[in-house]
Amino acid sequence: MKKKGKRKGLGGLSPEKKKMLKKLIMQKAAEDLRNEAKKRAEEKDTYINERVEPLSIDGLSQSNLKEYVEKLYGKMCKLEEDIYDWELRLKKQEFEINDLTVKVNDTKGKFMKPVLRKVNKTESKFAKLERKEHRDFRGNLKSTGQNKYKLEEEETSKTPDWRQTLKGKEEGEESAPAES
Repeated sequence: MKKKGKRKGLGGLSPEKKKMLKKLIMQKAAEDLRNEAKKRAEEKDTYINERVEPLSIDGLSQSNLKEYVEKLYGKMCKLEEDIYDWELRLKKQEFEINDLTVKVNDTKGKFMKPVLRKVNKTESKFAKLERKEHRDFRGNLKSTGQNKYKLEEEETSKTPDWRQTLKGKEEGEESAPAES
């Protein structure tokens, strides 16, 4: 028995079959998009036909035609007012939503990042130089345990050590009670 490798992708289809399948899928998707666009256009037409009565100006006199135009103009003005009102409502609602999200973020502890101001680079360079001047470079060096450059301390050997004076006194005191 031969071992079969794992099938990947479309179950081991040949390249020609993959191309054919892809072509069929694309055709179906394009057809669905066309049908959806037609359906939307039909829905839009039916909605407009329901809302707006068909224009019938045949057989109207000059005065009746003038009244009809004034009536249509009044409807158009009313619709424009409605559009303006809706736009204002939307702006007000968006403002309220933003305000409420800020309040919610404040209560949760999440804050909006403030806008950062530009900093003059020369000021930061001067501050950096001042910091460098105050550094103790010898304090930052690591100790290796060897002191090659250590100065010889002759002065300390010349001065008496206070510990030695104390040892001398203690020895003298201890020997005194033993004698008596």
